[in-house]
Amino acid sequence: MEEQISSIVEALKINAEKTPDKLCVGDKKNQVTYKEFWNMVKKAAVYLQEKGVQKGDMVVIRGAQKVEFLLGVFGVQLAGGAVCPLEKAIKDDRIMEIMNFVDSNIYLAEKPVKNTTVNNISLKEMFKVVQNNEAVTPNENTDNSEAVNSKEFSLPASDDLSEILFTTGTTGKSKGIEVTFGCNVAIAQNVIDSVGMEKDEIELITTPINHSLAIRRSYGAIYNGSSIVLTDGIKFVEDFFKLLDRYKITAITFVPAILEQVLKFAKDRFATYDNQFHYIQLGSAPLSETNKEILTKMFPTTRLYNTYGATESGCTVILEFSKYGHKKKCIGRTTVNTEILFVDDRRNIVEASLEKPGILAFKGKMNMRSYYKEPEITKEVMDEKGVVYTNDLGYLGEDGLVYLLGRQGDVINMGGIKIAPTEIEEVAMKHEMIKDCACIPIKDEITGEAPKLFVTLNEGYQLDQKELSKYLLSKLESLKVPKTFEVIDEIPRTFNGKIIRKQLKALENN
Repeated sequence: MEEQISSIVEALKINAEKTPDKLCVGDKKNQVTYKEFWNMVKKAAVYLQEKGVQKGDMVVIRGAQKVEFLLGVFGVQLAGGAVCPLEKAIKDDRIMEIMNFVDSNIYLAEKPVKNTTVNNISLKEMFKVVQNNEAVTPNENTDNSEAVNSKEFSLPASDDLSEILFTTGTTGKSKGIEVTFGCNVAIAQNVIDSVGMEKDEIELITTPINHSLAIRRSYGAIYNGSSIVLTDGIKFVEDFFKLLDRYKITAITFVPAILEQVLKFAKDRFATYDNQFHYIQLGSAPLSETNKEILTKMFPTTRLYNTYGATESGCTVILEFSKYGHKKKCIGRTTVNTEILFVDDRRNIVEASLEKPGILAFKGKMNMRSYYKEPEITKEVMDEKGVVYTNDLGYLGEDGLVYLLGRQGDVINMGGIKIAPTEIEEVAMKHEMIKDCACIPIKDEITGEAPKLFVTLNEGYQLDQKELSKYLLSKLESLKVPKTFEVIDEIPRTFNGKIIRKQLKALENN
């Protein structure tokens, strides 16, 4: 998009004028063109204003993998408000906790929250009104479409608040991340650049729409003028394939946990779509080397990506593993708006290398504004120049690609040699006795730290430490073979598959 635009809302308006009859967004039941969706958004904005949404209001909206959700998001934003998306399965007490925290009393969802102080607005009713072209106000005599078309809407400014996204981090309390409209434009550009998104792309988004990965993929497609289809995970495999066929899907976004379901229940059938797909992208958590190899064999003509980023700094690094999968520990290249820095513990820029990795930091318009109501925590990860600092250790290779060793505290420092726990885990996962595993550093009198491996076992197996050590030694350097092993019932992971190492470290120290 060549125009200098300030928001995804403005991009939607422009694309509704440029390609009115093109598919904008679809789901299992509904599909709307750009012109239809923009008209619906304008009607939704009027409806929301009539229901009490004013400029500057924060509207808490509950996730739903449907056209209705994005209609609600854009309707609120056009009405002058900002949104705080929540997961579909969230409980009422947590909803109220978040609403109080973000100073909101407006809740937009399919079902109301049971609290008399809340202004509950029905997402279903709003969708019905804009679909049926009903009058917004009961006493209104004019046709709603005429009233909407004659109404002047102020488009959001670049510096206005677009949303507050809550992290689902593996450590500490959940934080509200302030994202501006300008930030979302920069992220959309990163998204488009990262996978070479084409104008005729039709992308299936399988991940929860309230999550930053999904909503940003949606923004990227709408900014680009391409098409998106929403689905509620892979609850029913047959529904997944019906959507692939009905919409002639050309691209898919997964988190690794959802991909695992497809590979488990319909691997061979999924592979038959190789010629239909332009790309498959995975994000929110690292994809295992095993699944990278499986996908590469399944889809020899499809571009395959694993994206690196954070809610605080969106879509910063991307790995085309169908091209660079042989490069171990590689997370790929930086995206169009991203400047990567490597720093030490004092935030001084360093020349990072494999032997002396640096902490990854990112500079660019895709960075958050701040953590909501958390100035001190904001300073821990962001400086006055807007640079966001991670806890990840890595370096820039001679090939111009970024390499990641792991998070500070997770990387094992064995006598000055840095060991990535993922390297051990990926090898161990290929042994037939291992169902799942996770590696952490433990104290060692000689080397300072050493690796320990927690494992869960496949049915019918007992842990044979001698056999497992021998296997790992055949694949790894001897110092990387864990000193100890421990069998546990389940490896703690987040919903998107990230290992919660903090829990394992607590288990080790108890």
